[in-house]
Amino acid sequence: MGLSNALSGGIILFGITYVIFTFMGITDTAASFSDVSSQTSDLESKLIKTSISVSIESSPGTDTTFNFDITNSNLEKLWDFENFDVIITYDSSGNTHTVTQTFDTACPPVSGEWCIASWTDDVIDPQILNNGEIITITTEIANSLQSSTTLIVIVSTPNGVVASATRTV
Repeated sequence: MGLSNALSGGIILFGITYVIFTFMGITDTAASFSDVSSQTSDLESKLIKTSISVSIESSPGTDTTFNFDITNSNLEKLWDFENFDVIITYDSSGNTHTVTQTFDTACPPVSGEWCIASWTDDVIDPQILNNGEIITITTEIANSLQSSTTLIVIVSTPNGVVASATRTV
């Protein structure tokens, strides 16, 4: 009788331990799922609150350096300019070029780079692009722009919101 009590007690103890460890695994999975769900909600909220517009105010002519503006038209603050993507498509000497420009803090930029030349209405947070604020970008491309062709500028924020502008040179 003592042996059967010991065996049944061992089986019950094993069963309880198994249930506890299984439940802990489910708890970890639930916590992990909750964390991923929270991160997804944060990203979706940022996407909804992010909106930019790009404009090329004046004709760049046939130079290799030109300006364009980025306007923040929503609530998300934009500041991580190193992680912005700036893609430019243009014609030069009968060939179409598509280039990705990299951010540089120094203006004027060298070929393949862009910089922030000026800020308009930067009153809330200095050097952070808030709603209604405008930055003027200066960029340098490798080849001269071909006259009577189309210049396309595409800008993507770090969270993936994209805007573009088109201008005839």
